[in-house]
Amino acid sequence: MKLLIDLTERGVIPDRFIRYGIRMLDRRRLAEEARKESEAGENGVCRFIQDLRESPIALEVEKPKEQHYEIPPAFFQRVLGKRMKYSSCYWPPEVKSLDEAEEAMLRLTCERAQVEDGMEILDLGCGWGSLSFWIAEKFPKSRVLAVSNSVPQGEFIRGRARELSLGNVEVTTADMNRFDTDRRFDRILSVEMFEHMRNWERLLDRISGML
Repeated sequence: MKLLIDLTERGVIPDRFIRYGIRMLDRRRLAEEARKESEAGENGVCRFIQDLRESPIALEVEKPKEQHYEIPPAFFQRVLGKRMKYSSCYWPPEVKSLDEAEEAMLRLTCERAQVEDGMEILDLGCGWGSLSFWIAEKFPKSRVLAVSNSVPQGEFIRGRARELSLGNVEVTTADMNRFDTDRRFDRILSVEMFEHMRNWERLLDRISGML
């Protein structure tokens, strides 16, 4: 497996074989999870839920930082679109480029959240600030607090906000086990952060008090 991963990272293996390998690993993992669930039965599910409730909000908060959050911004400026959107894009038929797909997804996110000008917005797991900057630009009377557990991301957002003369964007660096604020918000948005969380019940209880 290590040899295959090394060859993949060196660009030796064609994309179609990589996609096949991903699907094969996904099927294997799903079958393994189904087997565990079947063996555990109802009591096993209850134990799993109780384990989640007794866990911290997030586990191993340093590991994602080592893997990608602490990589210098210059790398992501080369591989992401103009908005540096660090999560899924939206590709309706009329969208033909990565930059357009980033814009389309940011627009759709704000439409779904019913964001309006003048709102106080909390952006949890803000990445390189794509959503925070979109809101700050499109809704100039709004104020956005962006939260990331990455020091480089925080520094990048502060610098970018100065470049764009956006005084309605703030950023704080904290992992979700420790993040808290006395501020209250009209909307709390979080795009692709919850897969890193463990105790969703505790997290939702905490952030619901910020609304």
